[in-house]
Amino acid sequence: MSAPPLQEPIADPDVARSQPGLRPIADVVVGGALTGGLAAAAAGLIDALWSWRALDQFVPDGLGRLRIAIYLATSYALLGLAVGAAIALVGLLYFRVTRLGLLVRHGLVEHQRARARDPRAARILLSLVLAFVPIATLLLLLVFPRLVRDLQQRHHFPLEIAVAMGASVVVLAVAAALALVVARGLEELLRRVPIDALSSPLAPAVALALMIGLGGAVVLARAWKTVAVLHLRTPAIALLAVVLALPLLEPGARLARRWHRLRPLHRGLVLTAIPIGLFALTALAGSRASIIKGSIAYSGGGDRLTRVWKRMIDRDRDGYSPWFGGDDCDDGDARIHPGATDIPDDGIDQNCVHGDARSQRDPDEVGFIPVPATIPADTNVILVTIDTLRSDHVGAYGYPRGTTPTIDRIGAQGTVFEAAWAHAPSTRYSMPAILTGRLPLDVYYDTSIAGWPGLLPKATTIAEILHGQGLASGAFTNYWYFDKQRRMDQGFDVYDNDNARLHQGADPAHTKGSSSREQTDKALAFVASHAQQRFFLWVHYYDPHHEYEPHAGFERLGTSEVDRYDQEIAFTDQQLGRLVADLEARGLWDKTIIVITGDHGEGFGEHGVKQHGYDLYTQQTKVPLVVRVPGLAPRRSRTAVGHVDILPTLANLVGAAPSVEMMGRSLLGLVAGAPDDLTRAVFQQLSYEGNHEKRGAATADCHVLYNVSPHTSWEIYRLDTDPDETRDRASTPGPCATVKDTFSAWYDNAQIPAGAGAALLTTKPELAAPLEIDFGSEVRLLALDLPAEVHPGDTVDFTWTWEARGRLEGGWKIFVHLEGDHGGRFTADHAPPRPFDWWQRGQYLRYTTTVTVPSTAPAGEYGLWMGLWRKNDRRPVHAPAAFRVVENRVRAATLKVVR
Repeated sequence: MSAPPLQEPIADPDVARSQPGLRPIADVVVGGALTGGLAAAAAGLIDALWSWRALDQFVPDGLGRLRIAIYLATSYALLGLAVGAAIALVGLLYFRVTRLGLLVRHGLVEHQRARARDPRAARILLSLVLAFVPIATLLLLLVFPRLVRDLQQRHHFPLEIAVAMGASVVVLAVAAALALVVARGLEELLRRVPIDALSSPLAPAVALALMIGLGGAVVLARAWKTVAVLHLRTPAIALLAVVLALPLLEPGARLARRWHRLRPLHRGLVLTAIPIGLFALTALAGSRASIIKGSIAYSGGGDRLTRVWKRMIDRDRDGYSPWFGGDDCDDGDARIHPGATDIPDDGIDQNCVHGDARSQRDPDEVGFIPVPATIPADTNVILVTIDTLRSDHVGAYGYPRGTTPTIDRIGAQGTVFEAAWAHAPSTRYSMPAILTGRLPLDVYYDTSIAGWPGLLPKATTIAEILHGQGLASGAFTNYWYFDKQRRMDQGFDVYDNDNARLHQGADPAHTKGSSSREQTDKALAFVASHAQQRFFLWVHYYDPHHEYEPHAGFERLGTSEVDRYDQEIAFTDQQLGRLVADLEARGLWDKTIIVITGDHGEGFGEHGVKQHGYDLYTQQTKVPLVVRVPGLAPRRSRTAVGHVDILPTLANLVGAAPSVEMMGRSLLGLVAGAPDDLTRAVFQQLSYEGNHEKRGAATADCHVLYNVSPHTSWEIYRLDTDPDETRDRASTPGPCATVKDTFSAWYDNAQIPAGAGAALLTTKPELAAPLEIDFGSEVRLLALDLPAEVHPGDTVDFTWTWEARGRLEGGWKIFVHLEGDHGGRFTADHAPPRPFDWWQRGQYLRYTTTVTVPSTAPAGEYGLWMGLWRKNDRRPVHAPAAFRVVENRVRAATLKVVR
């Protein structure tokens, strides 16, 4: 199709805007909206087809997957309408208000004139683009790496900025000068190419886009290892929509011209009917929970757009909706929604899960039994944790590849738990659960430590329990997370994390290095020095964690990601074999209890997930657990078990007393031959940045997942018939319905913060000098008790006394910043054990929080600044004149650090 004729340029832009040759704003905006809507709808259909097979997890029928395609197409189309209209309006106004539009029109007219004289002459701009982009790119690649290295040696920020800007200008100027020379030769070459398209006004833009695309492809290829684990579906679909919009510009303009010919009333009806009709189709297609789950899990924009639709029809503005799978059971009350904490005993189901929670909970039965007489009285204990080891890559669990002969041999002499689960999919949550026997989100954490939190002194570790029974204890770890500042060394006589230096990387997902051989060397040395006494040894192997690296002797397994992962497992198993051989040679094997587990699993694309950290599927959380106890017969158990069961099991074996702090159950009965309990459920907890909350429960045959936020939904998998969890059975749970009920009851109780009831006072406390600091009209701080002096490294208690003067909506927390006069700073942020949205007028609350003074804290006086915060908001602060208030935070107390 030939380009439409262009008018002569008009010198006065005000006159130009009034000329009939310039299209009306409404036509341009409508054309842009229609182009954006059509391109986005097509991208939505392609997005659905892209994941057509994977969608079978949630919608096995073709009609259901078609509904997902419609949901995505209409959702994207709504977004495309808005984006296309906005781009067209902004672009049009910019071109008409500034001189750029006049210059472009003048350039196009001159281009047409040159093309009319000689079609091959109108290739000047194309030759400039083809010359400048490669030359500028090459010069930047040559200059900037050296420049960056040089600037890293300097410590003067303004100078660094000036040098970088100057270098950029010089490089671009040189590139432009060279491009002008090269372009002249290219121009002559292009004249000889008999292709009319090279003279099109769009040819330079197309050439530029192609070169940018080629450069992007090269960058992607060079950084593919990193790119492969990133979630790039959203930008890929956005780019696809942009590409599809280009050929749809003319059809969109034609439709806009047809729209313009309608009567004014009809034009308004069309503009109203299109978005309303699209939204109606979106709501109709997304009315089933399975459609929403599939769209969120396997699309580029389904997640974000579903959040938008939920917010649009969230009547009580609590962030949840009964539409689009939102599961808000009362959209007229902002205190009732799936993300709420269920206030116990008030007759209201605030979190829409399992009716009203009950505050009276019986202490957990930890299941201790008398130690069988066949077990040697002087047993040693070895705990082996292997990072990133999923159970279905272990021979004892049916893996045919021969990766784990040592673990298989130990399993043949002990108990193999076929349904063993991590409670969370990452080291930062799993290791505290293993060491303290508490679910990940119930561990006593010290959040004052930068990065991942550590343990509070009141957390009781396996080492403390076994050391108390007379066992010498040693631990050999190998990652920065295990540094002593996180107190996972509690109870250990020897705690060695030196091999952390062997694993280096910018982030946990890209850590290189090997330490399995060195870990075994340290373990052998510990055994040699403690062979004449009872000991407890914990050794952690890290090598199977990404990145997967080759080891001599294991190349036969292959070069794929799974091959290299298996090579890491095989190498680690070989090193574990050295420890076993040493125990046998010393005559210690027959009196050594050994427990082997993985801290979490690993994904290789199942459910669209690679690696671990953000999902609770079997690939990320089903782990091996092998317990070998001398004197007990080997067996296999199908009872569901978890990491929190390890501590009570070992405590039971060494004769320690049970404790209500233990959230697991002793497995000694099962190891000794007790019948399996196929109804037992193991609970899972996951929380990570961006308000992502997930919970789960697993039995021998069922796995129930509850996605709490940002999208509320249920997933149910029949492990007995579908061990890889390829088909969601939430709509037809069958025998797993009872597991969902079990989970729901646990979830309600688990939401009640520890000590929530104990914080409530029965009468107003007697205070000599109440603080009377108000945070809004609902909350008043009456007292804050803390020591006058502390030392670096001390763990101290702060006792808070509050008066409830009204009811505050959920989500508020207390920030506490201790800021030294000489630059030191540490925090004690927390949520009260009895959440603010439980507080009733006239109640008085008292509780204690614990904070650790950093060992590096400078001596001096620290002001305790505090306030109430939620996201980016703070409650207004009103305090007596004796207190300093700045930006809705108050200096409520003073703490002195002395050395």
